[in-house]
Amino acid sequence: MDWGMCAQRISQFWAVAEPLVWLLGIISASVYWGRVKLARRRRYANREGKQFVIALQVGRPVSEAVKAHFGELDCLIDADCLLGKNILESDKDYKKLAKEVYQAMASNQNCLIKLVLSGPVGLAFIIGQMVGFHFFEVEVYQYDIATRSYRALPMPERNWL
Repeated sequence: MDWGMCAQRISQFWAVAEPLVWLLGIISASVYWGRVKLARRRRYANREGKQFVIALQVGRPVSEAVKAHFGELDCLIDADCLLGKNILESDKDYKKLAKEVYQAMASNQNCLIKLVLSGPVGLAFIIGQMVGFHFFEVEVYQYDIATRSYRALPMPERNWL
């Protein structure tokens, strides 16, 4: 067999294979694009009716009040235990606490997460940015001085934007 005959057979093979490779590439890209779009929109549902109570305390201790209000406290993130201090002085402090809260939420995303934040507003905002809009089923609670208990804040809706 000479090189001319070999080149001709390769050319014939490629004439059949090229449209198939192109079609498989388009199908693969479409499937990948679809999965990414669904993953971005996905909101983890509480399928089993479970709840997971997370409390973040920076400065003022809230663990006992949270236990009294909810009857349980599944995860306490305490700045004093994590950082060895009750104040946030550097970017690393904010990063460490925000990461801990996010990891607790991410590992329990199949539950209704009840989140109590006692700390700087800036840290709460950073946690909100990390969580995103409606990717977790989260109820945020704030202490109400008038009723001397925690109350759920309203769940934001897209029409607020």
